[in-house]
Amino acid sequence: MESLEQTGSIRIVLFLSKKGAVTLTDIKDNVNCSLSAIYNALRKLKDAGLIQEELENEFPRRRLISLTEKGRKVAEKLEEIEEVLG
Repeated sequence: MESLEQTGSIRIVLFLSKKGAVTLTDIKDNVNCSLSAIYNALRKLKDAGLIQEELENEFPRRRLISLTEKGRKVAEKLEEIEEVLG
């Protein structure tokens, strides 16, 4: 639960839920947080098993960030909460 308390973590999880696998630049451009907050949130989300990273095979080799199965389940619950709150 502590990983979701991090500034921007919830926004990142919801963004990944809507977009799938994205780059760090995509997150930076679409989630309203400082870059240091994004790095901290991503580290905590990865440690909690909610996100995964993989490198593309073709050039340029970008790091793609996506939700794990556990992360998708958390995102579903967050979307339900967002819907209730309006």
